[in-house]
Amino acid sequence: MPPKALPLPTYNQVTKHNLAAIQPMIVQLLKHASFIALDAEFTGLGSNLSATRANDMQERYQNLSNLAKSHALVAFGLSIFILDRAQGSDTPNPDQAYKVHNFNFSMLFEKDYMVSPRSMLFLAENGLDLNQWILEGIPYTGGDRLNNEGGRGNPNGIMRSIFKRIMNQHVPVVVHNGFLDLIFLYHSFYADLPPNLAMFVADLSDMFPGGLYDTKYISDYITREQSSFLAYLFRKYERQDARSSSQHKSKDTPDSKPVKFYSTFDVQGRLPLPPQLTSQEPTSVVPTKNNNQPVFCQDYAHHGVCKKNMKCGRSHDLDVILDAEEAAMEAKKNKRRKTKANTDISDQVADNTVPQGDVVMSIFPQNDASETSAHRPKEDTENVTSGAPDVNRDSTSEKPAASTETLSTSGTTKVMAQTFADETLKRSCSSSGASAEKFHSAYFDAFMTGTIFAHQLNEHGLTEVETSAKNNIYLIGKSFPLKIEKSVFSKFSPGHERQRQGARVPEK
Repeated sequence: MPPKALPLPTYNQVTKHNLAAIQPMIVQLLKHASFIALDAEFTGLGSNLSATRANDMQERYQNLSNLAKSHALVAFGLSIFILDRAQGSDTPNPDQAYKVHNFNFSMLFEKDYMVSPRSMLFLAENGLDLNQWILEGIPYTGGDRLNNEGGRGNPNGIMRSIFKRIMNQHVPVVVHNGFLDLIFLYHSFYADLPPNLAMFVADLSDMFPGGLYDTKYISDYITREQSSFLAYLFRKYERQDARSSSQHKSKDTPDSKPVKFYSTFDVQGRLPLPPQLTSQEPTSVVPTKNNNQPVFCQDYAHHGVCKKNMKCGRSHDLDVILDAEEAAMEAKKNKRRKTKANTDISDQVADNTVPQGDVVMSIFPQNDASETSAHRPKEDTENVTSGAPDVNRDSTSEKPAASTETLSTSGTTKVMAQTFADETLKRSCSSSGASAEKFHSAYFDAFMTGTIFAHQLNEHGLTEVETSAKNNIYLIGKSFPLKIEKSVFSKFSPGHERQRQGARVPEK
């Protein structure tokens, strides 16, 4: 039985009505941050998707820059992770405990902009309250602050001040598949976008002294995960950390084994502000059963997006997908054990070394169909068969509620493919309550990004992550990252130069 999924985390909904009141609290929390996770939601990806994935990086940047100028930011997600550094003894504590504060900023662009109907439908189906967004969104204008900030007391100036505070903390700033997010955030809260990629990269290298980290890059190039979309990594690591925590507390791990570090997250309650609007729960997805195919959606399992969205008849339940992967891995191990056992038996019979009176028998199934219940997905995000609107980034999906249906895996019990499909189908259909696969928001994506980064720090260590992943941003369709490093031949943009000459927020 997989570990119980955590409930959706508490967050602070920030609108134009409470932004001024909440700003000082955010400033104080940022001063204690161990790292900061960001996410952005926008009104679409334009009509020419191939242009945003152009092979030439300068051309790609120009197309994405034009996209950010013609579209608008819908929401900005901010998660502040504060590591509890208190230790009760001289022995290192494997529990890396974080306090987490989540913020979801509703943003409303004050100029005319383009909207993709599919993108807005997707966001509305996954939790965005369009009425609240229009009526209470924080007005902003984007571009060069000297032309439109209008003073620090207005919402536009406050958002820019918060963004500069994030920049100046000298701690890791974490995104997931964040190239386009960074372009949108730069244009929305900082300055006019630079005319070329080299200048944009130079600006970023100076703006974030603590370094930029991309969890999708780490998962693809360092951890080598078979899938790397956001919700998959979040639920997989959540399960792993829950098991490590359980083993540590029950002392099941032998003393000879090294201590396995894991993370726990104490999501802090809402800050003392006026009550916020709540979003209507979207309708649940009930999968259908087909005996000839896996019970879960293959497109979603491979890429984190599904062209049918909420109308897909197959399960998007990440526990179903991960259970299938684990069952397939166990089946492969059993098959190897069976082959080895049969080989050993044949050798023993040939050598007449089988002790008389001993019964030789195999405890493994002869037709292990469960091996095909999940396939190792091909990591090629350029070939995603998806019509989902936000295909330039990973779609979030549901974190299932607790279930009473389980699979027996004790001893040598055989796990057959159809039994597995029946049980997981029942569990998926019986899920209820708010869940991540039916929920999509900037704050939750930021929270998931931060928890994934915490797990990656535990798995690889701070030194390796800094050495191998710092200032490497994932690029769709490329076998290399975008290195955030100023070239000796490049210059800072005029907008960034003005910021460097006196617009930085002073530390208090």
